[in-house]
Amino acid sequence: MYFFTQILIAVFLFSAQTTWLELFSFGGITPDLVLIWVVYCGVRYSRARGIGTGLALGLVQDSLSGGLLGVNTLSKGLIAYFFSTLKDKFFVEGMIPIGIFLVFSSIFDGLVFYFSMSVILKGEVASSFLYQFLPVYSIYNSLIGPFIFMVFDKVDNWVQSKTVNPYMGMMR
Repeated sequence: MYFFTQILIAVFLFSAQTTWLELFSFGGITPDLVLIWVVYCGVRYSRARGIGTGLALGLVQDSLSGGLLGVNTLSKGLIAYFFSTLKDKFFVEGMIPIGIFLVFSSIFDGLVFYFSMSVILKGEVASSFLYQFLPVYSIYNSLIGPFIFMVFDKVDNWVQSKTVNPYMGMMR
């Protein structure tokens, strides 16, 4: 049931991000719900599970975007690895640390996209991407993210309460 819930959350996030999240865009910029979920999994779950989630969701996001295959897989996988490693060294509770983590992850995600498009593909990416889009994108994710973290915590606690095995303890 636990993995089914994780898959259901991922499907909901992709559906929300591609359909009705445009209603909440700020200057054409929407928060990246998948990025917030990857940071959440990297911070809250084991290292293998966080990295696996980051790689899997990055691959799905690459497949759905139709762009360069591997950019989101690389960035989401590295973000999950980074935060699953750092979670033991920092106190990751409360709005401010989560917001800071989301700012850094959003900037990293945007820079991976920018450098892969401009250096590897020799494509033209507007310089306004770095100075206008990326700061708004990272701040938007950091403002929305802590509230989404609270929702994820509530869902996670509910799922854990439903998946208790009296013989083996929590099935996590």
